[in-house]
Amino acid sequence: CNHIMPDDRKRRIALQMRPSRRNYVGIFFSFVGFIFILLCLVGSRSTSGMNLHFTKFTERPAGTLAIYVGWQGYCITERDGNTSCHTDDGVMMMPFDVTIAEKFNETYPELFKDPVEQDPDLNPASQPNPPHNPKIYAASVLCLLCGGAATTIGFVWTLLYPQFQDKYYSRGFLAWGAGVLALLLVAQSSIMYENGIDELNIVYPHLEAVIGPCMILTGMAFASFIISGYTFLHGCFSKEEDDSALGEGYNPL
Repeated sequence: CNHIMPDDRKRRIALQMRPSRRNYVGIFFSFVGFIFILLCLVGSRSTSGMNLHFTKFTERPAGTLAIYVGWQGYCITERDGNTSCHTDDGVMMMPFDVTIAEKFNETYPELFKDPVEQDPDLNPASQPNPPHNPKIYAASVLCLLCGGAATTIGFVWTLLYPQFQDKYYSRGFLAWGAGVLALLLVAQSSIMYENGIDELNIVYPHLEAVIGPCMILTGMAFASFIISGYTFLHGCFSKEEDDSALGEGYNPL
């Protein structure tokens, strides 16, 4: 990232001290990614966050009973219309189809009756696997820390640029770190929920499982962090000699 600015020292110092428009873009996208992951983490733990779920289960034929499952909890809308929510990290276990069946079979046995026996040779995903935690919660917390730190550094530099200079572009690398973790969350969630939903729909004829909106939010969080990291690191990546290539207010290292 070594690059020499024009020889106008005063102008170089002024540009060094003044955040550019791209810094505001980076702050915006890193904050958006942070909010998306936070919504995924707190979804389905209260009635206000019931619609922020990764999976939804309803009865067949269509009825009013619905179960919404998130990362750290679930909400149940009973047939009488009453809704209750519970914080429970036990719903974030693999294999997901086995976890759901074991958790709700006692309370709602009508959803899990008449299971269709699966041949492991024809359906390899039906083979029994030991339960394990995919560590989604730990990855989401690390993602929040990286994304929040990137947003904070960008915001502090904007407010205190005469006294504070992020000359090593830490905000950009933190945003990209959050992006990598968000990509990991997308992969983990896709494997756990999509495979689990497929198995539940195949095995239990009285239950219908669908993907919830939080799967989309994790993908949008990944995209937001990647865009944020690129805009924060624009000055480091620039190779042009003229100031226009760097953008207003950017000085390369």
